[in-house]
Amino acid sequence: MTTAAAGTAVPPEVRRRALRKVAWRLVPLVLLMYTAAFLDRVNLGTAALTMNADLGLSAAAFGFATGIFSAGYIALQIPSNLALHRVGPRRWLALLMVCWGAVATCTGFVQGEGSLITLRVLLGAAESGFLPGMLLYLTYWFAPARRGLISVIASLPLYAVIGTPLSAVILQGTDGLGGLAGWRWMFILEGLPSVLIGLLVLLWLTDRPEKARWLTPQERAAVLAEVPPPEGGRPRIRLADLTGRLRDARLLTFAFATGLLWVGFAALTAFLPLIIAGFAESYDTRLTLVQTGLVTALVYLPAIGVALFWARHSDRRAERVWHSAAGALLAALGVLVAINGNGLVVTLIGTVLLTAGIYASLSLMWQLPIGHLQPGPAVAVGIAFTTTLGNLGSFASPYVIGWLRDSSGDYDSGLYFVAASLFACAALTVLADRIRVKES
Repeated sequence: MTTAAAGTAVPPEVRRRALRKVAWRLVPLVLLMYTAAFLDRVNLGTAALTMNADLGLSAAAFGFATGIFSAGYIALQIPSNLALHRVGPRRWLALLMVCWGAVATCTGFVQGEGSLITLRVLLGAAESGFLPGMLLYLTYWFAPARRGLISVIASLPLYAVIGTPLSAVILQGTDGLGGLAGWRWMFILEGLPSVLIGLLVLLWLTDRPEKARWLTPQERAAVLAEVPPPEGGRPRIRLADLTGRLRDARLLTFAFATGLLWVGFAALTAFLPLIIAGFAESYDTRLTLVQTGLVTALVYLPAIGVALFWARHSDRRAERVWHSAAGALLAALGVLVAINGNGLVVTLIGTVLLTAGIYASLSLMWQLPIGHLQPGPAVAVGIAFTTTLGNLGSFASPYVIGWLRDSSGDYDSGLYFVAASLFACAALTVLADRIRVKES
């Protein structure tokens, strides 16, 4: 299908039908992939409820093992996204899923801090291309005005709403089965499905609209009218596509803002079960493993509603910057409420605000650099570059919070660090927009 064909007038009902077919065929699978990826990444936080004692890990050591995931992730993110751009999403994403599923499964057999760190680095390397690859893939199918809501739907935190209670049930219910601790079974039983999903991706995913035989010619024309392929096919990737990003002040500022947002995101994914359990104990309430998992999941439910509403509002207003900044500010406010609450209910409200703000901002922040760059290799490099710098926040956050927890005896100082990062994220997001205005 050529861009000329894409420009042919398409009846509105065909356009609506085509976009529905694309969304229903691709978005559920992308959401399943995202859920598997993040469950394999963040179930370490649930495992920590018993694993840390079994392996003799301090909070700082656990935080380092959590954050070191980003070392492999950062190192290979840009090369991985370039490979996806060249060989196609279907084959590349399927390969990544099989690899990270195998590594996640092997985490069930770690013997100490050293082997845990090694496997976390390998898991980060295997997953490195998924998130930027997913964002790049969605740009092939959806116009910018639709990507806010689509990105939120494709990245709903089902890994927390469903996965965290499931992890807690496995952790508690399989403990001692076959002579293995419950947390070991959790890694095994949650890693293997990623391998199977990788095989499903190979069979089901379609690289680009022009290859979608499950669309009629009119429907393909409707999709290509919104997101036409680059002229001359897939363009070559030049050195300028890499070096140009290093001179882009606006992209750099957005990237650092994303990194500060990911300080909060990493704190959620790594420590939320431990933080909730710690808050409960401080109010003389003891939660079982399953209860901790359920409370953690309930915290995420309002976040889904807020993120969907905020993304739709952003799409309708065609505005990203202030919507992203407002989400970060809401998250920072939630941290302050959680720390200074005078009861468990108020504290949980604060964690709900934190989670809702993070997810309201996260998917919109991903869209900011995309609209700034020309389609093609620049977008592939720009997305990967932004998420690479963003993951520096993921690398630092768990270790800093764990170190502060060991030093102070509670999570309050670490949470103040998170709040400061989120306030700075909001400020840098607005500053990046001002850079664009000055350069235009």
